Amino acid sequence: MDKQFKDVTRSFGSGSSDPSIEALRQLEKAEALRVRGELDRARTLCEPLVARYPDYYGALYTLGLIYGDKGQAPQALGCLVRAVMLNPRSWKALTALSAVYLDLGAYEMAAQSLEQARQINPREASIFVTLGEIYRAEREYESAYDAYRDALALDNGLEIAANGLGTCCLHLGRYPEAGKIFTGLVKRGNCSLVTLRALASLPAGSVETDVLSELEKIKPAKGDHKTNFENSTAIVRAAALDRVGRHEEAWRELIAANRSFHLIKQEELREVKETERASLAHSRERRIKIQAGNTRTISLFILGPSRSGKTIMETLVGTLGGVKRGYENPIVENAIRRAFQSAGMLTGNLFESLPPTLDAACTEIYLEELSQRAGAAKVFTNTHPARIHDAARIAAAFPGVRFIFVKRNLDDNMLRIFMRQYAVGNPYAYDLKATREHLLWYQGMIDALAEKLPSIARVIRYEDIIADPAAALKIAAELCGLKPAAGPLPELGDDRGCAGPYRKLMKAALDS
Repeated sequence: MDKQFKDVTRSFGSGSSDPSIEALRQLEKAEALRVRGELDRARTLCEPLVARYPDYYGALYTLGLIYGDKGQAPQALGCLVRAVMLNPRSWKALTALSAVYLDLGAYEMAAQSLEQARQINPREASIFVTLGEIYRAEREYESAYDAYRDALALDNGLEIAANGLGTCCLHLGRYPEAGKIFTGLVKRGNCSLVTLRALASLPAGSVETDVLSELEKIKPAKGDHKTNFENSTAIVRAAALDRVGRHEEAWRELIAANRSFHLIKQEELREVKETERASLAHSRERRIKIQAGNTRTISLFILGPSRSGKTIMETLVGTLGGVKRGYENPIVENAIRRAFQSAGMLTGNLFESLPPTLDAACTEIYLEELSQRAGAAKVFTNTHPARIHDAARIAAAFPGVRFIFVKRNLDDNMLRIFMRQYAVGNPYAYDLKATREHLLWYQGMIDALAEKLPSIARVIRYEDIIADPAAALKIAAELCGLKPAAGPLPELGDDRGCAGPYRKLMKAALDS
């Protein structure tokens, strides 16, 4: 609570019966409880205040924060919108409101609220942190990097900003910088599972921290589910053990943790398998008429399953002049969703569920956002693996589309998926048989689409990218009508054959 409010209560003395002072004291208690993480107790103090004083800005603001901390974004939204209505110049309420919009996936609204907050208080670090979160959610990693860096320039002790900056460095391939950032957090005593997961994912040469030792020190945060924390820790430990060649120990950690995750993903896995079967059947049966017409920017979809090498290929393509990397950007699903909404229909995310009569509206929305994101770039990339479901409709609806499909050795790809914990989705990742089925399905989709889109699609293997990156880059350049880069190519690493030490263990798991 602001210092001026505390000064007000002190000036009235502890025995004051003024209703406004009593309300303020109750609000201060609620805020103190919220800060300590006692959210339910804080809520029971704040809700009666809002009910009794509907125009009490402070109570609405604090109750909005409480709901936000509890993960109840719709309730938080209602409180914070009312708070901003009452006090449009409150940068704190605007910043909190933008965070709720972000949780709800309303990125444009989040950016608008945050811009208002920034104009009111351009020197507040938390505003730049939230701006970084918005850019990161939109996969605009360069802009997110700048926002987090600005936040740290204002307050170099902000752990959330440092974690965000390090994560952006991971996506941008700035591994030495990421290693320094996350190592710095550990040295300052700000070690968390998020930090250690990031360190375990970095190339060995970029990491000075002994991840295995640090893992023994961390404890679950208040509110963390103990079993989930232990399983998540086991996944990170497995990655660290793998790095130092202790493969059997790594495998034991993986098997135990993934078994638990797999059990809670059963219903989601069944739904994914059903969607995959339908997508493969449609891809094999349908005839695809490629959308004619010219567009200022080519949409290059670099598609493959998780951990197959899409980002490696995109890194190469990014060295070509006139290319802007889009990473796993949501531009297609944004267009699909808004096309549904413009027609007054229930919102969907898959192109296959969009009536063909709405294709023109979807294309218009897509091209508008493409122009905003790509700017003057000639090629804008997208590596979102789920776009494989929509590839046929994308080719038929959007002009100037190209595809690069990436395949990888099945065992290597299975292992790297099995060694990863996903924030959302990918329910097949926690069972080796389900992972193999998914990868075989994805390869079937690639084969079906490549056969029907020979003029705008190419298939390349991860192993070939690593063996001869210049040749891989030439394929992409010719596909998009660009000149190959003349300068040195980036360091891509080499993860070929990673499943070798695990092959017998994997076979036993698959045969069981």
